[in-house]
Amino acid sequence: MYSVVRDLEVLKRYLESKHTSVEYDDIADYFKFNQPNGTLKLTLQKTQLQLGWTVNPDREPMELCQSTIEHFSSCPSPSYATCSISVYAKPGIAQDPLHCPIKLTGIDPSKIVYINKSPPALPPSMSSTTSSSSNVVHESTSVSSTGGATTVDVNNVKKVINEVLVSHYAALNSLPKKSLTGLINQLYTAKLISNEVKEAPSMKECIDEFKASLSFKRKMPKVQEHCQKFLSSFIAARGSYADAAEALGEDWIEAIRNELGLDFNINIDA
Repeated sequence: MYSVVRDLEVLKRYLESKHTSVEYDDIADYFKFNQPNGTLKLTLQKTQLQLGWTVNPDREPMELCQSTIEHFSSCPSPSYATCSISVYAKPGIAQDPLHCPIKLTGIDPSKIVYINKSPPALPPSMSSTTSSSSNVVHESTSVSSTGGATTVDVNNVKKVINEVLVSHYAALNSLPKKSLTGLINQLYTAKLISNEVKEAPSMKECIDEFKASLSFKRKMPKVQEHCQKFLSSFIAARGSYADAAEALGEDWIEAIRNELGLDFNINIDA
């Protein structure tokens, strides 16, 4: 997660109070924008990645606007300007350390920062010459403006998502049954439920289908996309279903940010 602020001490205090799991160092990159109210663009240089590594942005384009950074400095409870990048290593295949450059443009001077990460240790049951797709390590690597990095297992993100969903279970089940058909149609169109659930619908079955599919999502963008489809189906059903989606989405964003120090990029505007 590459973060940019006007005052580094403000960011440190915020991270220490709100995101205690985030690691960072005391080396900062200083720059100015090329244009008034300019934009910092981050470009991954992936042409020569080490074998077994995959690096993907969690959203595109990876850009940070000066106005957002200015807002951070003046907001007492800020949502700081960041770009998140997910890094995945395949055990047994990724044997060399990752050294992935990120080019920063739109600023003076332009810069290149790097994602540096050691390959994951092999489980005792695996030899150095074997690998399995079921053993892929799924992590989100956060690269800060100081050059430091922290990693978050995508499975931890899914765990938080499920925990929040459980806390909303009673409220979702109390939604008017007359509008359930509209939700079912939206979920079916989004390919989030099976034919069997469509024929015999219930909120419990819809949630179970969502959770089952979520367990197979291995990359952060796919997890976000899956949750977005789920929320969008509720929003399209309108009324109290849309309100339920907004509340669930807000709690997902807040819980993932507070517990894991990550931005969860979903749209909850009804």
